[in-house]
Amino acid sequence: MSVRKILHAADVHLDSPMRNLEAYPDAPVDAFQGATRRALGNLVNLAIDQQVDLVVIAGDLYDGDWDDAHTGLHFVGQATRLRDAEIPLVVIRGNHDAALRMTRSIGLPANPDGSAIMLSHDRVDMRVFDSVGIAVHGRSFANKAETSDLSIDYPSPIVGMFNLGLLHTCLTGSEGHENYAPTQPDRLAAKGYDYWALGHIHDRRECHAPGQAPIVFSGNVQGRHIREVGAKGCLILEIDAHNRIRSQFHALDVARWAAFRHDATQDSSTDDLLDAFRDWLTDELAAAEQRPLAVRVRVQGRTPLHATLHRQSIGLENELRSLALQIGSGQVWIESLRLRTTGPAQSQPASAADMAATGVDDSLRQVFAECRGDQWRERIETWLKPLWDRLPPALVGDAAEPFSPREPELVRRWIDQVEPELLGRLQDGEED
Repeated sequence: MSVRKILHAADVHLDSPMRNLEAYPDAPVDAFQGATRRALGNLVNLAIDQQVDLVVIAGDLYDGDWDDAHTGLHFVGQATRLRDAEIPLVVIRGNHDAALRMTRSIGLPANPDGSAIMLSHDRVDMRVFDSVGIAVHGRSFANKAETSDLSIDYPSPIVGMFNLGLLHTCLTGSEGHENYAPTQPDRLAAKGYDYWALGHIHDRRECHAPGQAPIVFSGNVQGRHIREVGAKGCLILEIDAHNRIRSQFHALDVARWAAFRHDATQDSSTDDLLDAFRDWLTDELAAAEQRPLAVRVRVQGRTPLHATLHRQSIGLENELRSLALQIGSGQVWIESLRLRTTGPAQSQPASAADMAATGVDDSLRQVFAECRGDQWRERIETWLKPLWDRLPPALVGDAAEPFSPREPELVRRWIDQVEPELLGRLQDGEED
C-alpha cells in the first residue's frame, strides 16, 4: 500500500471571539476578527493541496451555541469542499460543542462513502475506510462537563488496519484547561492503536513514552488570546505500508499572539528595554511570516528603574506602540504593558524612633511592607468589595491572571506600582 496521509486537527472554536481586542484603540481588529473561519479555510485548502486521505478533528469544532445559523452553515460549506474533493472527514464533539442546540436544525454533508462525519455521543463510534486501510475510533461528548474516562470503552484495534483513536481529553490535566474526560497515556497505549489524535489542550504536545505509538495533541488552529501564543495549526501524518508514521506541523493561523518578556535587572535606562524590544519584534515578525501580531510586553526583575518604569508607564507604552508601528507597518498591536519589577532591596528601620529619624520616605516604605502582609490584604479585600461587586464579568473573568483583591499576587503588584508613584510625588513636593 502506498503512503497514506491523515490531517489531524482540533479545537477550531469556529467564530470564537478574539479577546480584549475592542478594548484598545487602533488595534488591528479587522485582521483578527473572523480569524477562526479563515484558519478553517486554510485547513481545507491544505487538505486538498496535500491530497490527504482523511481529515480528523478532535473536538471543539464550535465554541458553544451560536447566535444564528451562520456559524454552522459556514462549516457545512467547508465540509462540502472536502466531500467534493473525495476527502472523508471525521469529527467528535468536545466540551465546547457537546450536543449543541443549533446543530440539531442544520444537517451536515455525508462523507464520499455515505458515512456521517460526526461520531456518536451515545457510544464509541467507528469509521472504516477500506480503500486506504484506516479505522477511526472515537466518541463525542454528550455533556459539557464530561468527567469520566471515555477511553475505557474504546474497542480493540482492527487487525490489518491503521487504527486511530480520536479523543477530546485533558489527559492527566493541564493548567488552564478543565479536567474533562481524564485518562492516562498508558491506558491509551494499552489499546494497541497506531495513533491517538487528541484535542482539548491548545498546545502541541507529544504524550507517549519512547517506543509507544504516538499520543498527540495537535493544538488549536488559531490563537484567540494572549495565553495562546505562537504558531497554531495542524499535523499531517504520512503513513507507510508498515504503518510507520512521519508527522509534520503546518501553520493555519492568520494572526498570531506573542509575549515579549524582558528582565530589566541590568538595565541602566528605558532605552535598554526599547532596544531589546526592537530586536525581538524584528525577529518575531520574520518568524510569523508577516502575519498580524498582538503582543504583550512584560517587564520583570529587581531594578533601580522600578520607580521610573511605573511612574512613566503610559509614556513607555506609547513608545512601544510607536516602535511597533514603525517596525510592523500597522501589523503589530501592543495588547498591554505589564510591569512586574521590584525595586532594590531597602533596609527597614528597626523601630518607630528609627523611622522618625530617617524621615517620611522610610516610614512610608515600612507602611507598604506591612500592607503586603496577610492581615492588610484582608483589609484591602474588604475595602474594595463594594467596587468589585459592580465590575462586569468580562473584566474579572481571566482565569489565567485573575483580577481580584482576593489574589495575593495581584494585591502585591498593586502595592509595587503604587509605592514608587507615591514616593515620587512626595519627593517632587519636597523639591517644590
